[in-house]
Amino acid sequence: MLFFDYLKNLDTHISFLQKKITGKHTLFLVGGCVRDPLLGIDKKPTDIDFTMAGEPTAIYAAIDKKGMSYFMTEKFGTITLINKGKETRNKEQGTVSISQVPSSWVIKYELTPLRTESNYDDFRHPGEIVWSNDVLLDSNRRDFTINCMYYTNIPYKTEYTWLIDKKNIHKYTDDEHFLKDLDAHECIYITNSHLLIVQEHKHIAKLFADGKLQSNYLTKLLKIATVFSVGKKNETSKQLRILVDPHKGIHDSINRRLKTVGDPDVRFTEDALRIIRAIRFVNVINEKLKNEKGNQGKGTSKKDKISLFDFDKLTRNSLKRNHALIENVAKERIKEEIMKAFTVGNPFGFIGLLDEAQLLEHLFPALYATKYIEQPIRYHPFDIYTHTLLTLFELQKISTDPLVRFAMLYHDVGKVDQFGAYGEHLTKEEIRAIISGPLNHRRSSPEYAKKDFKALGFSSKEITTIARYIANHHKPEEMLATKKENIEKKVRTFFSEAGYEEANNVLDITIADRLWQYNPLQNSADISDVYMLKDILKKLHKKEGQFTMKDLAIDGSDIIKQFKLIPWPIVWTLLKKTMARVISDITTRNDKKQIFGFIGIQLKHMKTMKN
Repeated sequence: MLFFDYLKNLDTHISFLQKKITGKHTLFLVGGCVRDPLLGIDKKPTDIDFTMAGEPTAIYAAIDKKGMSYFMTEKFGTITLINKGKETRNKEQGTVSISQVPSSWVIKYELTPLRTESNYDDFRHPGEIVWSNDVLLDSNRRDFTINCMYYTNIPYKTEYTWLIDKKNIHKYTDDEHFLKDLDAHECIYITNSHLLIVQEHKHIAKLFADGKLQSNYLTKLLKIATVFSVGKKNETSKQLRILVDPHKGIHDSINRRLKTVGDPDVRFTEDALRIIRAIRFVNVINEKLKNEKGNQGKGTSKKDKISLFDFDKLTRNSLKRNHALIENVAKERIKEEIMKAFTVGNPFGFIGLLDEAQLLEHLFPALYATKYIEQPIRYHPFDIYTHTLLTLFELQKISTDPLVRFAMLYHDVGKVDQFGAYGEHLTKEEIRAIISGPLNHRRSSPEYAKKDFKALGFSSKEITTIARYIANHHKPEEMLATKKENIEKKVRTFFSEAGYEEANNVLDITIADRLWQYNPLQNSADISDVYMLKDILKKLHKKEGQFTMKDLAIDGSDIIKQFKLIPWPIVWTLLKKTMARVISDITTRNDKKQIFGFIGIQLKHMKTMKN
């Protein structure tokens, strides 16, 4: 069942916006801020899309902008308001007054007035926009039915109580019967939440004629509405709530079905970004549904089935048919969708859906090239692509960092070239040359990542971080390959170079990688040695912190002054040698006198070698 009672949490936003935007036109919340509370995955959304009749410039001019950050994109008439201030909270009712909002709780309001669109010549933006006062016309341009529910409210009047027929209340029994009754009746009223649901187009058109609520017609609908009881407790409310659902988003929300508004081919050719948004919606919403189910605690049976979203058949087929249109979308917009899936969604499932929709080659070409590339079976009984997805599946359980997840996605893409270079009857020397050269996947995989993530619009900083994780993904194995007494030194050195967070993330990548290897000579499922490295890293972090070159008892200027050198590369070489020595025993070796003695020996050795 949907959580109709959570819609009351949106009333504060409507009240706030009505104070900021004066006028006679009705204000509707729409999109994810209505969808997510109904699904129970976000009870108090802070990203609020809303709409109303009117011309954008006139609306913008009339807004009380005090205490707000604000701007308008004139081409498409979208007005953005960001609230700032301090919070006031009613502890008993759990409500928040948004006239003052905490700085830590940023609320973004985005207004796009009611409109119609046409002439999508670039497969992304409408060439012609006509501002409207018709909710039905506005609904026809929207992407998916579950995003096309409009919510508003008005003050509850005493006379409404007498209009509603409470003699014949339909009690909710199950979803199937509720939807049948919703279809059978022109409108329904949920008494527990004081919510009127209207799906019939003829009623919507008359109820909101000229873009504003018609009180006389509301009275008529309340008289004919079929009354439902959904839930156990009737709410005492100061608001009469109205949910306008012209394309049966309630049905698709309950049936867990992602369906376009109207013909999916038309929707996707109008705006090709909707192709990847559809995949992201299903992926992220399902992940939130699973998390919400897991957080319900007492009273939730482990046997309770989690009902997840899938694509409507026509929508799924259209996705595949129109996949090539994604090439027309700006890379920055694609990146936004990918980041959402890799941050709060299920990356493993997201990649699988991209692959099924034939989008993988467009977005992650180097990963796509790993399909059906077999690996030495003594280590990996899967092709590179399958191994990669399985490691991603493990990694997302232990790391929520999207950049770490992207690194896992690309950690082995260079093996295509490496294995391609392995011909038959290669000598050991030829194999060593491949492994030590640029075709080694430890060196080539980061380069492919740089290329593909740059094409997706990732920043230089993000790309550098992803590439560094990939380049270091075998570093833990190198640490473990040394003598036991030297392991701590190796961990400390890596900690010094990478920092605690990055070093720990690399260990997470190794854990996921190891879990989906297959090596009969080494039990890859036993990752206790990697957890040992984690324990050492944690101990060093707590005891010593990150020791870097700037923490040495001397610096380059000290070396120049002490040994009367000129500033040239030898000073940097000496600093690196000093760092390598001190890192083995910071407590006793980070001493200025000791260090100068060590550098003196190094200079004599260099002079001897030169002669």
